[in-house]
Parts: sequence; structure tokens; C-alpha cells
Amino acid sequence: MEQEPEHLGVFVILIQKRKVLLGKRKNAYKSGFFGFPGGRLELSESLVDSAKRELLEETGVEAIDLKYLGVIRELQDGYNFIHFGFACDNYRGEIKTMEADKCEGWEFFSLNEIPFNTLPAHIAGTKLLNSHSSTYIDLI
Repeated sequence: MEQEPEHLGVFVILIQKRKVLLGKRKNAYKSGFFGFPGGRLELSESLVDSAKRELLEETGVEAIDLKYLGVIRELQDGYNFIHFGFACDNYRGEIKTMEADKCEGWEFFSLNEIPFNTLPAHIAGTKLLNSHSSTYIDLI
């Protein structure tokens, strides 16, 4: 019997010059929507390791420092999906579209210009980011 995938994931809000990085999804859940870098948690990895791995796999950048934002529960196709959100403003590398089969490309948006067709859980992630605004007062 094939094991059902875990309904746990991570996303990383990459911050640069008061803007956040979003990619337009394709060939995946909610194709055509924008979302932060992220994905499913692998069975044997920590949340931080998962967030760093997903960020690197999808954008080609390495997180030097991640800040935990919180948890978001989302109903996806009839099941609960739990997202663990992180923010990153300290990273190295150049942003590239590493998984062109899953993402049309990456673009920075100011928080007041987030596209209407952004994943609902990731919009909730921007609210978590705003709730930590004292940490990011110079960034957002």
C-alpha cells in the first residue's frame, strides 16, 4: 500500500528592499496562483532544514538566517494542510527559477501589492509577517 504524503509543509518569505518574493505556480496545486518558496516537509528533516532545502531547491539561494513566524492551517482538497512559515532577510546567492516545470518565475512585490491570486495560506503568511513587524520594522 502506498503511503499517503504528510500534510505538513513550509514556506519562506524572502525579504529584499521592503519587498517579498513570490513565484507564479504551474503544474501544481492552485496552478496560476502566486506563492512563496516552500513545499512539503520530508519525514526525517526538521522544519528549519526543510525551509532551507525548499528555498535552495526552488530559488537557488541559501538562507543564512531564518526567523520562525508561525503556523497556518489550510483546507486543501478536503484535508488539513499545516504550513510552518519562516521569514528570511539574510541569504546568499542569486535568485533563479530552479524548477521551471513548477514555477513561471520569481518576482518581488511590496506587501500592499500582493497579487489577488496568491495562495490563501501565503496571504495569511503576510499577516504573520506583519504581526512580527517590530522585527522587520526597517524591512517592510
